[in-house]
Amino acid sequence: MNEKVHFLEKQQDFDQVIQQIANEQWIGFDTEFVGEKSFVPRLCLLQIATETDIYLVDCLKIKNLDGFLKILENPETLKITHAGDNDYRLLYTLFGTTPSNTFDTQIAAGFVGYNYPAGFGRIVDKELHITLAKSHTVADWEARPLDAKAVEYAIEDVKYLSKLHEKLTSKLKKLKREAWAKEENIKWEDAEFYTVTPDKEFYNNDLVFQLSEREKLFLLRLYRWRLDTAKRMNLPKEQILQSKLIGSVAKAIKSGPSAIKSNRTLPEGLWRRNYDQWAELWKSPATDAEAALLKSLPKQAPDDPEREWTMDLLYHFIKKQCIEHEISAALLFPRGDFNKLKSGSDDFDPDFLKGWRAELMGKPLVDWLLRGNEIMMTWPETGKCELTMKAR
Repeated sequence: MNEKVHFLEKQQDFDQVIQQIANEQWIGFDTEFVGEKSFVPRLCLLQIATETDIYLVDCLKIKNLDGFLKILENPETLKITHAGDNDYRLLYTLFGTTPSNTFDTQIAAGFVGYNYPAGFGRIVDKELHITLAKSHTVADWEARPLDAKAVEYAIEDVKYLSKLHEKLTSKLKKLKREAWAKEENIKWEDAEFYTVTPDKEFYNNDLVFQLSEREKLFLLRLYRWRLDTAKRMNLPKEQILQSKLIGSVAKAIKSGPSAIKSNRTLPEGLWRRNYDQWAELWKSPATDAEAALLKSLPKQAPDDPEREWTMDLLYHFIKKQCIEHEISAALLFPRGDFNKLKSGSDDFDPDFLKGWRAELMGKPLVDWLLRGNEIMMTWPETGKCELTMKAR
């Protein structure tokens, strides 16, 4: 593996390289960005690997990436990534790009016995017997010139992608799971995968069920205010108002500035800077759109210990299937998504009960998950535990 490494800092050189590799059968790629300083992360470095070369593209100097984006969109070129959804999310945010034909080593590893999500270094170590010098995962990618160790890290991130693709593809073929991995990667080709509901944080906050209607309205507005302010100032939302403080503001606002001031969890500079805006959000009457949104909120489901026990039992069946087939449970059915099914949330993605997942879990288990009926457990004299689902 003696690929030549090229540093690209000029648009003309980058465009020429892209023309050369546009017809390659495959490329490996990765991105390095800084996300803790601005609302939209800043793309700093793009690493591209081919069979013979590795290109480090300085995205602080090279602004037009159109040629590369066309390669990502070209179904004739295989793109090899590791945790590529993070890179694609950024590229979609910046350029509206959706990829075609991706093989992701992290997803593939989850189908052949690795926990999901497995780190790149661990997979390289186990599959290629190479230990990576992963010491610069938090490098300052905006710094120029780049630190030598950061450059080494950037090269390692793409250097072994092709060999991993070969190894993992071979294992997928033996297990007849190539189509399963492809099914997961195809999700990234749909723009809907990258869209985020603006009020998602509000919907997901269990505090909603503890608040009065007026307090709910304020909480909704507080999340929107944070988002709008972060966009306007180009700062991360956490720098505007930390998520852990939102509940404190929502509960204290109705009692006025004295309650805000006496709340020791709220930094003085924060509430002094923003109280007038928060007070206005509290006082203003609901618009028709806001009232309709609040009216559409689902009611908190009553406690149902029997259903909770049933669904938890079924999740253990899912984990057992994963153990027997050496597939990561976090890849098959992430616990957070399972909890949405368990609670009856409208936000549950029904695709988790289709495709390769349904094939692996089996029709009876999928039917039980969908129906959610009470499970009866009996212990006959044989000593064997028998489970049956009670008809509704």
